[in-house]
Amino acid sequence: IKIGPQPDDQKKFGDPTPYYIMFGPDQCGYSAKRTHLIFSYKGKNLLRKTDLPWEADKFSHLFRLVVQPDNTYEVFLDGESKGKGNLKDDWDFLPPKKINDPNEKKPDDWVDEKKIDGPEDKKPDDWVEEKRIVDKDAKKPDEWEDEEDGEREPPMEDHPD
Repeated sequence: IKIGPQPDDQKKFGDPTPYYIMFGPDQCGYSAKRTHLIFSYKGKNLLRKTDLPWEADKFSHLFRLVVQPDNTYEVFLDGESKGKGNLKDDWDFLPPKKINDPNEKKPDDWVDEKKIDGPEDKKPDDWVEEKRIVDKDAKKPDEWEDEEDGEREPPMEDHPD
């Protein structure tokens, strides 16, 4: 079905005929079966980004399109929802926000890795990998006796970042 302006001459109605919305089943050959949902916008026919498939059989079916004022839509086949969404997301009404420059290209020495170690970079001499380090300010208690208490292990503290 085509929903569009009143044609000047009904006898010339056919293809191509201007329309606002084209909606309904379309079967091309034996394998291509889809539900057309095309909007005409600024002189261009915009197809839905993904097809709405349907199964052909010998019975008649009721296709229904509901378009809401908030730019959402839903397609029903025999009362069962077959697809829904937002007009902005499912059709290309607006041009892309960023248009790629076909002449722009990466330099020949471009590397796609996110982080690269610098060839001259090195860690400082006092660099510590451990998350906990020996508390440098801690002193051995006066009452500590190595023979009785064993070798003292110095207390640890969190490594300052």
